[in-house]
Amino acid sequence: MLTCIPRSLISWDYQVSGLSSGLAELGYDYLTEQGDISFSGAQFSVRKHGFMSGHWSLDQEGKSCADAIKPSAMFRLFEVSTDEVQLTVKAQSAFTRCYDIISGGHVVGTIQPAHVFTRRALIDCDSAVPEVVQLFSFWLVALTWRRSARRSST
Repeated sequence: MLTCIPRSLISWDYQVSGLSSGLAELGYDYLTEQGDISFSGAQFSVRKHGFMSGHWSLDQEGKSCADAIKPSAMFRLFEVSTDEVQLTVKAQSAFTRCYDIISGGHVVGTIQPAHVFTRRALIDCDSAVPEVVQLFSFWLVALTWRRSARRSST
C-alpha cells in the first residue's frame, strides 16, 4: 500500500511512500493541468494535450510512457494505457472521492482519501499494476480533487 501525503497544508504536491524503490514526488503546475512525477531516480513529465483536451501523457526524456484519456467531462473516469496494461480509473460513486482501478472488468486497486477531511490518500493495487502507473493514476485522481476544491472555493 502506498501512502500519499501533501507537501504542506496548502499544497497539491505530494510525497508518496511505500514504493519498492523509496519515495516519489508528485507535482502540479500552478496554472495548468500539467506537472511531474519523480520516481526511482527518474523524472517524468505529465503533459496535457491542449487546453480543453481530455488527454494527458506521462513522458520521460521526450518519450511517452503512458496515456490517459478522459472520455467525458460529465464523468470522473480516465482510461489509462501503457504498453503493458490497459486500466480504467473510475470514481466509485458520485458522492465519494474514492476511485477504483479496473483491469479486464475486475477491480485491481483503489485510490481513496485516508479519511473524509484530508488530502492524504492511500493507493492499494495488485502487483500487476506497475508502480509508475499507480503514481500516474493517483496524479489524475488528485487533479480531480484539486479541480473540485477550486470550484468550491470560488
